[in-house]
Amino acid sequence: AKLDMLLRAMSKYGGIGIAAPQVGWWARAIWFGIDESNTRYPSAPPVPLQLWINPEITWASAETNWLWEGCLSVPGLRGWVERPSAIEVRGFD
Repeated sequence: AKLDMLLRAMSKYGGIGIAAPQVGWWARAIWFGIDESNTRYPSAPPVPLQLWINPEITWASAETNWLWEGCLSVPGLRGWVERPSAIEVRGFD
């Protein structure tokens, strides 16, 4: 039920990812995915919807990209952030 609630919150606010602590649930769970209908990120390529439990980044590329990023926890606010170009993640999907 909590995982469904987390997905509904992400969908309701047009997000492409959400972590459990963003809705007051102190668990290591995230949903993410991008479909063609997402108006917040119209130029982003599609990413299949995924649920990860206990995700851990095990590798990050030295190459980075700068991009505007938003957060569902602070609607309307975006920041210019640097992120690795690629990562590898371990966890349960």
